Amino acid sequence: MSSWRYRLTAACAALVLVAACAQEAGENPLAGGPTDATEDGGRDQGRRYGEGGGNDGGPAPADDPNGTAELAIDDVQRFWQQRYPEVYGGEFRELAGFYPYGPDTELPACGPEPLEYPEIADNAFYCPSDDIIAWDASSLIPTLNREFGAFTVAIVFAHEFGHAVQQRAGATDRTVDLELQADCFAGAWTRQVADGDSTNFQPGDVDLDQTIAGMIAIRDAPGTAADDPMAHGSGFDRIGAFQDGYENNVETCAGYADPATDLQTVAIPFTEEELETGGNLRLDDFPNGDAGLLSLVESDLNEYYAWLFGELGRNWTDVGDLVVADASNGDITCGGETLSAAELALDAVFCEDENQVVIGNDLAQTLHEDIGDFAVAAELGRLWAQAAQSRLGIGVGTDESLQADCLTGAWAASTFPGAEDITPTILQMSAGDLDEGIMGFIAFRDALADDAGTAFERTDALRTGVIGNYPACEEFGELG
Repeated sequence: MSSWRYRLTAACAALVLVAACAQEAGENPLAGGPTDATEDGGRDQGRRYGEGGGNDGGPAPADDPNGTAELAIDDVQRFWQQRYPEVYGGEFRELAGFYPYGPDTELPACGPEPLEYPEIADNAFYCPSDDIIAWDASSLIPTLNREFGAFTVAIVFAHEFGHAVQQRAGATDRTVDLELQADCFAGAWTRQVADGDSTNFQPGDVDLDQTIAGMIAIRDAPGTAADDPMAHGSGFDRIGAFQDGYENNVETCAGYADPATDLQTVAIPFTEEELETGGNLRLDDFPNGDAGLLSLVESDLNEYYAWLFGELGRNWTDVGDLVVADASNGDITCGGETLSAAELALDAVFCEDENQVVIGNDLAQTLHEDIGDFAVAAELGRLWAQAAQSRLGIGVGTDESLQADCLTGAWAASTFPGAEDITPTILQMSAGDLDEGIMGFIAFRDALADDAGTAFERTDALRTGVIGNYPACEEFGELG
């Protein structure tokens, strides 16, 4: 049987009410079960896939999450005592204080006006006027610990220490650039832990999939402009900055703060029409015959790969059909094997022998309803990438799978507003789409873990394609 077949088994989307650095929370793509929607356009999520939920597969929550906070403060401070002189010169001056708070405790001072708990509930922040880091020990830290695991609690403090570093270094820039720099700093510290050079944490404490899930949860609301004075970055931006620090260390992060140059972000405002729909296209075709998401994605991907193969000096043969597996279709042949629609309900498959892509109706509907349209589109993009690899004689393995994610990112970049001047496009990217793709990656993390890399690695590969276009995907192997 010649086909790639992946089945959705992990919990995919729910909402948690957490915040950091004054950020409103969003979806937690690892937690199962219903909760209330947040103000940033989330929905109640009651559906779960497989047996998992919460932070299955990651580090267990700490018995004492506020104790984890203290260990993180100690460890990150040691990190900066070592690295600050190397990067900025001079010694790292210790902070004036650290203040856990709650609704029934004395609140920290920050500036001339007294703080009220509702203003800072579910938050962690650095206060430059008083040179302190403060955090909600009664709500934020326990929630992060429960939903994402103990190490994500530590990431919060690594981020806030980043702001203290900026204050000491005299860094100035747009808010979003400084926030992304703090994420980059957090990634650099995490790499030190992962390499075993940490006083209070062990490499096994690090779960990068949980970290990117946490960053998705506290991303900007889709449609937030990069110049918004409260902007922190989309999930794609924040994860990308974290990965940059993880891979390239503090020196790279130091370059983020440059008032003369804005960091490249994927901030895309909603159009008036998209404000009404949340940017989501209808999944199937309209009753009047207008094309829906599935038809548009099929056409767009065939157009894109015809262009890409032309760039490579090769001829592209369109994927012949996109089949939605549901009861009305009856049995489906894939790789010479006859499968029922029920067997394919939660599958996404490229059938090489039949030159077709099959996606289960339950899978498509669930991703569309619980995450968004680009979660569906990214999974289909991955299968078209595998069709392209098959035509180029590329085999199957972890590097090849990550290359498919990279090619999906390159295709996604072709749908950005303005990119149609370079590559043919039918679809156009809307606010929050790349975050939806990452949520879909996390949803597949258990099903694909053996041969496709982790969600962290897949996200990095997607980002490589978005930023570097298809030539960057040769990092994972030649395209032919």
